[in-house]
Amino acid sequence: MRPSTNGSGWQKKSNHWQFRKDRGLYKHLRHGKRKRKRGNYRDSRGLIKERVSIEKRPPVVEQRQRIGDIEVDLMMGKNHQSALLVLVDRATLITTLEKLEGKNADVIEQKITRRIERIGASFFKSITFDNDKAFANHHRIRDKFNLPTFFTRPYTSQDKGTVENRIGLIRAFLPKGTDLNQYSVEQIQSIELKINNRPVRKFDYLSPLQKLKQKLGVAFMN
Repeated sequence: MRPSTNGSGWQKKSNHWQFRKDRGLYKHLRHGKRKRKRGNYRDSRGLIKERVSIEKRPPVVEQRQRIGDIEVDLMMGKNHQSALLVLVDRATLITTLEKLEGKNADVIEQKITRRIERIGASFFKSITFDNDKAFANHHRIRDKFNLPTFFTRPYTSQDKGTVENRIGLIRAFLPKGTDLNQYSVEQIQSIELKINNRPVRKFDYLSPLQKLKQKLGVAFMN
């Protein structure tokens, strides 16, 4: 049976002797570079030491009833020259923001460590990260506080939908393209306070701070 020559692009993938010599011709076209779908090739961002998949996270985390199961992500500023470290409690939506300069893993480890120490390690039950190498020092946090750490599946944003949603809210104050270096720590803290005092429909319009007080009877923020 003769191979198809109907212009479908079959030839550039064929090993048939008639087309083997022409396989590279597509590279000379304006849009000749082959497109690869995300997820169809090995993650090039590198392996994270002692990474534990979200699939091994305890079912209690999914229930969103227990306080202290935290999702963590970065919100990048203009040209990726600055960032906010965003931590969100899945049960109450309490959100904390830490201003960063870049994505240095050691600095991020220090910021998370200080936040845990400030709030109290007993509050935290688990932390879920995405696969950014900025979180490569997760195992140090895990070991220091005996705190389980988990990682989302690659390219699966719904695995950290809580923090993604809160970042969307933060963007109302700090739109994409904002140079976060132009904002002081005090200004970032002010945004954090506004977000945590904002009514949430699924909480019957209690704010995250009110929801936390309802659950704990104590304030989360100083």
